[in-house]
Amino acid sequence: MVREINTVDRFADLNPGNRYLKVHKKDGTLYVLENWHGDTEGNIVGSGVLMGVNRKVVERRSFPEDALRPFVINPEEVALLETNDKGNSLMPALAIVTGVTALVTIICITNPKACFGSCPTFYAYTGDSLRMVAEAFSTSVLPSLEKRDIDMLYSAKYTPDFSLKLTNEALETHSINYANLLVFPKNNHERVFADPDGRFFRTKDIRTPSNCFSEAGDCRSQVFAVDGVEYFSPSDAKGLDSKEEIRLTFAAGKGNKHGLIIGKRQTMMTTYLLYQGLAYMGKGAGYLLAHQERRENELSPAVFDRLGKIKVYAESPSGDWVFIDEIGETGPIAVDLNIIEIPESFLQQEQVNLKLILNKGLWRLDYAAFANVEEEVFPEVVAPHQVISTRTKEPDPLGRLQTDGEYLVTLPGDELWLHYRIPHEHAELFLDAKGYYLEWMRADWMKEQNFRRLAQMVNSPERYLKRVAKAYKEAEPTMEETFWKSRYVEN
Repeated sequence: MVREINTVDRFADLNPGNRYLKVHKKDGTLYVLENWHGDTEGNIVGSGVLMGVNRKVVERRSFPEDALRPFVINPEEVALLETNDKGNSLMPALAIVTGVTALVTIICITNPKACFGSCPTFYAYTGDSLRMVAEAFSTSVLPSLEKRDIDMLYSAKYTPDFSLKLTNEALETHSINYANLLVFPKNNHERVFADPDGRFFRTKDIRTPSNCFSEAGDCRSQVFAVDGVEYFSPSDAKGLDSKEEIRLTFAAGKGNKHGLIIGKRQTMMTTYLLYQGLAYMGKGAGYLLAHQERRENELSPAVFDRLGKIKVYAESPSGDWVFIDEIGETGPIAVDLNIIEIPESFLQQEQVNLKLILNKGLWRLDYAAFANVEEEVFPEVVAPHQVISTRTKEPDPLGRLQTDGEYLVTLPGDELWLHYRIPHEHAELFLDAKGYYLEWMRADWMKEQNFRRLAQMVNSPERYLKRVAKAYKEAEPTMEETFWKSRYVEN
């Protein structure tokens, strides 16, 4: 059995033939409906049980005895919908990828915490091939956590008639508010990068490190180019929050302003922990997630905070290591690149020595470079002018993306092409997307329901990360391969 959690705007696509529909209201009450339908005004109408905040039965209305006085629920009062059966309404999406679905089942049996997931994925042509170039709002796992996410399309082949392929390749429901491009006109020899605060800088004279050393030895060849040859280290079996250090040396170069460019993505560690947390929720996932929606505050689990970002230090003329900034992007799918400006006081010598402190087994570094920072620049925003659906039920995807407050909702197997017109011969492109997604509860996860362990994960992250380290270590060697082989859509 697979549990499917839906937001209200997906209510019309749920199958009334499902045996149960759970309606979690914003006031904490819960309807469990056995027979239901949507009326002409968009209300949820049905028979079943109304439960209070304490989950005691408040009222029962049965069918057919109470057919003339069913429950009528205003969708504006609803936090989440939950059904215990995927139902026939989802079969068209699954049928498109029937063969892959069977393969996914076999692959994920051995490592269910490594199955493909982590939000909407975007592809672009990088030459003659179509490659994954971005993943959007990876941390927005609930409507209340909706956020804007900006990703550099570093490797995408630029053309004034630019296209992105949008896919849903996981057991997730994606709700996309918009997917625009941020456009920066530039010359061929220039690149534009974003800093951790979301500011953009035009750069030139980009140079690779003369030295790169980690605990494993020379790492220069692994960070020399954005080529998929990545530096990463295995996790620590004694605790998943152990740190490591990387030393980088660059030629200082000319000019007053310089910045460190880092291209990185995460390993499967955060995905594993997210899925493990959902597994601990088990059958209570709907209740716990709806409770989070009603709190209306940002969920920031300390277990992820403890893993941390990549911290950047620079060596001063006196030999002291000084903290400069930190950077991090959640998600294991696409490499994202950012720049951190290094203050002029650290550029007085011919060489610049930098140090990265990062969590062991959490990061894959594909690129490290040093560049002259020319100036801060500001984007032109370009929205898609056309959306072509190759696999989706949505009749007006462009209208959804263009209308404030509307969402383009995609289900597993959905695929669309977004087309943009860019009024420049040469430009740097960034994807600017906003939305959220909902994970579906896998049957294998629900067998691990454990509220005590969930409480430890949330309240005692240091102890939990030590406790789970051995289990993660055993799964770690095959997680990356399992992740990529378990996509719903093959490209």
